[in-house]
Amino acid sequence: MRGLGWIGLGALMLSGHAFAGSISAPGVIGGPESGAATSNAASMYYNPATLAPMQGVHSMLDMQVAAVRIDFDATRNDGIDPNTGECYETATARVVAPVSHLGITTNVIPDRLTVGLGFSTPFLGGGDYTSTEKGEVPPYKGSQRYHAINTKVITAQVTTAVGVTLKDWLHLGAGFLYTYDLISVLKASDPLGTEGVPSDQLTDAVPANPYTTDVLLEGTATGHHLGWNFGFLLENEKGARLGGSYTSGGLFSTEGEGSVRVPEFIGGVTVPALLSVEMPLPAVVRLYGDAPVSKKWNVGAGVDYYLWNQCCGDPDGDIIIGITNQAGNAIGPDDGVTTITIDDVQYSPRRLWNSLGMSGLAGYQHSDKVWLGGRLGYNQNAVPDYAVGPSNLDFTSFGFMLGARYHLMGPATVGLSYSKFFLQTRNIVDSAWNLGDGNERFTTELPYTSSTNGVYSGAVDIVGVRVQMDW
Repeated sequence: MRGLGWIGLGALMLSGHAFAGSISAPGVIGGPESGAATSNAASMYYNPATLAPMQGVHSMLDMQVAAVRIDFDATRNDGIDPNTGECYETATARVVAPVSHLGITTNVIPDRLTVGLGFSTPFLGGGDYTSTEKGEVPPYKGSQRYHAINTKVITAQVTTAVGVTLKDWLHLGAGFLYTYDLISVLKASDPLGTEGVPSDQLTDAVPANPYTTDVLLEGTATGHHLGWNFGFLLENEKGARLGGSYTSGGLFSTEGEGSVRVPEFIGGVTVPALLSVEMPLPAVVRLYGDAPVSKKWNVGAGVDYYLWNQCCGDPDGDIIIGITNQAGNAIGPDDGVTTITIDDVQYSPRRLWNSLGMSGLAGYQHSDKVWLGGRLGYNQNAVPDYAVGPSNLDFTSFGFMLGARYHLMGPATVGLSYSKFFLQTRNIVDSAWNLGDGNERFTTELPYTSSTNGVYSGAVDIVGVRVQMDW
């Protein structure tokens, strides 16, 4: 029997703290007005140049909880599971993602130099598709089974930044980024190749319940990578601002341990495994402007351009997955696994497009104590139809954010926000499952790819709390 592989560890990637169920979602940390032209303690995330005009000491803790809901109905094989002859079950991912940003800035040289330090989680992702199978034990059922039963991707970032005022109207800034990476995965694969084979062609070698032939991978891997950002800020005497920034891409690179469990008919053993995952991340270009239109009103707009195609538009951008035994060799007969060998290097194809997020924002200073604001956002998808699957998913999205802040006393201000993003349903009928172009990473042969024909829908709700201190 040929080698066994896992494809599709690439998770549903959420970015920019908006959690729109999309690879590149509009950012909202720091409130509805935040962006590459706004000076607050989230500045080092968007544009370090906006630190420069800040005087005194400022701190901000912004915490958000995003509820992401994704439903997937398979249309591959006419929506019929060949192992059972019945319709595929709806694959349902329910993810609650708590994130936070903590930032502090201080003016070192009045009107000239400000530094900042920030802690944030710029990229989160994954999908928990076990919610429709509660009470069951592995192997799990559902159309997502050979893609990602449960995947979690977390990056936690530390940013140090400095902003310098060259002229009253010109500010520059730069930052250094250290990012901690973590991925955990529960994944099934089909060593017999019964997925996609009509039920009347299955042999007696397949048990009455073919799901019992699944091989399960489970593991956690961690790592880190470095990056940088820089930006500019222009402002005039009337308070109008234009800010732009560039944040470097990076390589999500992790190593860790896990296990591979094989069914009785090929050994019935659980093999300790070494796991590694490498996943390129994109550079981001931002351009924002805002201006006061009266003593109480301020309006702005901006774009966030994610260069996914630059990092991930060809085979070099595919996710690389390594799975070996503890000795660093491919898992096979020497480990008690009979008749098969598990590929020690595998790929999750992506081939992504660049994507653009656009947003408009407005703020109203109701009184000395009360500020109200809102934001509208639209975001393109980055994943072409042929690469879409439950573990490599992206949506076109649009949504809004509403926020309010109240100045308590002295330096203390508190705020609340609510965001909702609507994800445009994607009906995938031409995935790589049917590509047939001879590309060995996009094929219906074993090991199966992460792309799957089907109907994908979802929604995202976010509740946020902000505490700010300004001295």
